[in-house]
Amino acid sequence: MARSSISLRCRKPQILLCICGVHVLMMMIMMMLILPGLPAHSCVFPEFSHQKEDATKWLQSRVSNLPQKKMLKKNWPTHGKFGLQSPEFKHEEFFAKHALFEELANSLRRDGYLSTQRDFFAFIHLDTLGNTQTKADHGWTLVAKKELESGTTLMSFPLGLCMSDAIANEDPISLMGAPWEIQLATKLLRERAKGVLSHWSLYIRTLPRFIALPIFFSNMELKNLQDTWIKDEVLSIRKFLLDSFQALQHEETAGAKFSEFAWAVSVVYSSACEMKQVLNQRMVPSLKHLLIPIYSSFPKSKTAVPANSWNISKGMFNFMVNNEIKEGTLLATHAEPNSVTDAFLFQGYVPQSKLQDRARIFKNVEEFVDWYSSAYSAVNNNRYLTFKVANDAIDTLKRHRHSLLLETSMEDLSVGANGYVDPHLVCAIATLYSAKELIKLSNSNMVDEVEFSPSDFDNKEGTLWETMLLRLANDSLSINVWNLPVSLEMGGALLLKQAFSFAAQAIQQRINLILGSYSTDLKEDNLLLHAAAQEGLNYDDTNQACPNCRWQTEELSGNDHLAVKFRVYQKVIFQHVLSFSKNKNGIYTSEESSSLREKEDKNSESLQKFLNWCNEHEFKISGKLAITNIASGEDEYSPEGHTSLVRGIVATENINHGETLCILKLAAGLYDNESSSDTEVDDWDLAAALLLREKALGDNSRWAPYIAILPTDMPTPITMESNELEEVQWWPAVRELIQIRQAIKKSYHLLDRQDVAWASFKEYRWAATMIHSRAFTLPVLDDEKYSHYVMMPYMDMINHHFHYQADWISQPIVDGKLEIVARRHLKKGEQLFASFGPRSNDNLFLYYGFILDNNPFDSAKIFPSFNDGVRWFLQVWTTDCIHLAQNTTSYEVCDFHRWQTFLPKTMAALEDFSSGALGQSKDWWELVERWSEYGSQYVPYQPNPTVYASGVTDPSLLTAFISLANVTISSRMPNLNGLISCEADDCKNQTFVRSNMKKFFRCMQSLENPFYRPLLHQHDCQNFLASVLRAQEQKVWTILVARISVALRCLELLASFPTTITEDHLLLKNSTKSRGSNQPNGKTFTTVDVISPSVHLARHYRYAKKLLLRSTVDRVLAF
Repeated sequence: MARSSISLRCRKPQILLCICGVHVLMMMIMMMLILPGLPAHSCVFPEFSHQKEDATKWLQSRVSNLPQKKMLKKNWPTHGKFGLQSPEFKHEEFFAKHALFEELANSLRRDGYLSTQRDFFAFIHLDTLGNTQTKADHGWTLVAKKELESGTTLMSFPLGLCMSDAIANEDPISLMGAPWEIQLATKLLRERAKGVLSHWSLYIRTLPRFIALPIFFSNMELKNLQDTWIKDEVLSIRKFLLDSFQALQHEETAGAKFSEFAWAVSVVYSSACEMKQVLNQRMVPSLKHLLIPIYSSFPKSKTAVPANSWNISKGMFNFMVNNEIKEGTLLATHAEPNSVTDAFLFQGYVPQSKLQDRARIFKNVEEFVDWYSSAYSAVNNNRYLTFKVANDAIDTLKRHRHSLLLETSMEDLSVGANGYVDPHLVCAIATLYSAKELIKLSNSNMVDEVEFSPSDFDNKEGTLWETMLLRLANDSLSINVWNLPVSLEMGGALLLKQAFSFAAQAIQQRINLILGSYSTDLKEDNLLLHAAAQEGLNYDDTNQACPNCRWQTEELSGNDHLAVKFRVYQKVIFQHVLSFSKNKNGIYTSEESSSLREKEDKNSESLQKFLNWCNEHEFKISGKLAITNIASGEDEYSPEGHTSLVRGIVATENINHGETLCILKLAAGLYDNESSSDTEVDDWDLAAALLLREKALGDNSRWAPYIAILPTDMPTPITMESNELEEVQWWPAVRELIQIRQAIKKSYHLLDRQDVAWASFKEYRWAATMIHSRAFTLPVLDDEKYSHYVMMPYMDMINHHFHYQADWISQPIVDGKLEIVARRHLKKGEQLFASFGPRSNDNLFLYYGFILDNNPFDSAKIFPSFNDGVRWFLQVWTTDCIHLAQNTTSYEVCDFHRWQTFLPKTMAALEDFSSGALGQSKDWWELVERWSEYGSQYVPYQPNPTVYASGVTDPSLLTAFISLANVTISSRMPNLNGLISCEADDCKNQTFVRSNMKKFFRCMQSLENPFYRPLLHQHDCQNFLASVLRAQEQKVWTILVARISVALRCLELLASFPTTITEDHLLLKNSTKSRGSNQPNGKTFTTVDVISPSVHLARHYRYAKKLLLRSTVDRVLAF
């Protein structure tokens, strides 16, 4: 029938769901006829087909009957290689997409198909929300515009407007019998191919172009899950989708590419719901699974409130609020998944943990049997028999449940946060224990007493073994293995009680094994998430220098963030099950400190052996140098009673500039030039493994005297306890530190045990720390090619300082020998230093375990990106959205619009800066000259929103802020006249100006929320600021605003630290505390508790970071 003959006319051909097709109109009529007499029903989270037998049979039948397509690539591509949109939001699409949502709702409402309370909610993009709670979320969602009462209906529309897995007249009949998600995904593709002629055109255009599900994770991101069962499940889904696409015909997918098919399936996975209840009451089978307009348009958000539901009543879908909702709350529009695992796999988010949540500890029975056989030995040393006994136990339990009229459930081999343990697992472990005990008895003289024969395992009918199986099954359903009663109802069988006690211990051991296999612990993962909330996420996977490198330390990607969230969820469950806690406070006694010092203090005999070794390897070392123990960190902040001892070299006589200090033969270096591995280990890993192998050789190693004097314990952050990590306080450093620790643990598990000489993880971590802190890049390979991570004896005992004397960089390599000369005069007793390069305190702290006060190469990144800096500046200074301050939703949208308007102008200014079109500030060139004085004439420079030593601001950040000031607030500055009355001379007096600048900063610091309104719009501190600006020539106002902005950001960061500069100074000065101890004889003596070196180092690091931020404020005060 032609469209013109339909009485119901479309206002616009592109309007979504114009009921211009007979089958849609008939469907609505059918639903109105069928559903009025039915009770209300919900559209619930569906069951998926990738592991169902029916889906497998369909695939097999299709593959055998259809011509084969060209085989797809083996590796599953990530979203960047798909050609799909990254979650990173694009400016040009924001308003177009927002308009589509409004048009969608208006078209449905106008045609009478949608009843909405439009004053109750608004469409909003998560990127418009500046709070840290949503930094990890991307995409569109609904937000409450006012407080909503429980039971409020937000929207209703006919069921017939939904896209279903129905096989309509125009759909290929060949898809009959296909898995429901394949039917729905291919229908979505065919409708999308119709463009504006589709009844669902507008709805399809509102769908997200990319949905971040685990099926799109890269191989490295999949491994970061650190859960083999979840990884295998993802790979199973991928294979199902690849095979399904192979089996589909061209017309069934409307000629879509695989990337488009994967997108359609991801929409179905994340948004479809299932009408189970309606089907049970004669709903037509073709309406089992649905994609609901608006409901399906939003990605699922972990920050949205899931206190909402869709229900079906009288043929209408109703979106209702279940609980009271506050204004500004994000509203979840999705069916609540059956489990957190389902939410993670199919909706791409991790909801809040609940007590009833569960986590698998075995993938399947086969894995359980393998683990049990390895941990406790197989039954009768027979794996097949062990598997049979475990399966018999599980089958007996299932039959027993059925006999008790209990709901039959499959074994999931899981544990729960409420102490739940899968009874199938309990029964299997207890049964295996009982079987082994009975075999022991049968091999003893007590066999007649127990009336048991190992043959009973095969033919158990009417035997003692059958009776025990039933008893074990019965008690597995009724007991709590964590709280066994004194006597079990087992007819006095002590053996069975022991079996359940053993099951509890075995499950605890398994959970501890799983927790130990993770590369991070729960504390570290939570700190990573906190750092992500502060820094934001990195969605640029195209510019990664080392995509498969575990040492990468950029901000977490969106997928990595999701993986960490899922790891936290599982670890919380495991920790609840174990109910264990650790209480380590980072404090140890001075006696322990003394023993550490003794451990570090190498005897002179070892040192002499090393010097003899140097002579044997033709090292020429000046007689004016001596190796000695030096107290590391012995400064004004060193803890009393404890200093870490490190090797160092001092001058025993005065040394002149240009004098040769030593000549070292490069062939004596310890480096790996033979290992080649197909695994994912790096050169760093191989160097650490080589060091361990040489160490294991003892005196037989060529480098034995050198290895013998290496420090056995270094207070680096790599070895910090997890509960000490919060002492760092600077989130970029916390994140990078955890990533380094995680990489070391991953490396250890990737390397063969033989490669690391069967060393423990603690020993491997020591070796990795040695490589981190002591290795060099030197031309030791053939043709003088450089090798990374060369351990160079003697050379690595020269410690680092920016004001160094030992120079080898400028010296040529001659005959494979490295000469080190004095670049300036050394006095007798002065420590010899070298330069490892222009190292910031971040680098020194993380990789070397110390920091340098007044480090000219130190820096602090004060914004995650220039984008964040632009948004922050606009919020602080501009008034464009101030009239919307009372309306949270409108203000957020306005703020986002403003940011997107000015961002291109800022980026253009930065491009001009990079090209050299803009000049750089005087203080920047002074810093560059200072770097040059310390031998770093060519410091690599990348524009960054960063401040440097002495309070110098990166010129690119100043350029960005100056450009923003020019286009936003410069025109309003002339209105500052008259805000403060002062005599003409006083207004220009620098003392008066600096006094008001200090008052301005103090005023800002005194406010609980200093940026509660723009600074030039009736702000409490505005008068002090105005007096400062009026004292300057108008042409420098924008420069001054830029510098003041940087100072304000530094003050904001300082306020975000848990401790102040003064408090940290006191902590560092008072690193010891005395306490009284009562003795049995009644006397009291005083002992001293010493803060651990790691805690002291972390405090010193954060103190230096705060001083750096404060120096930026001080420079502005002196401007």
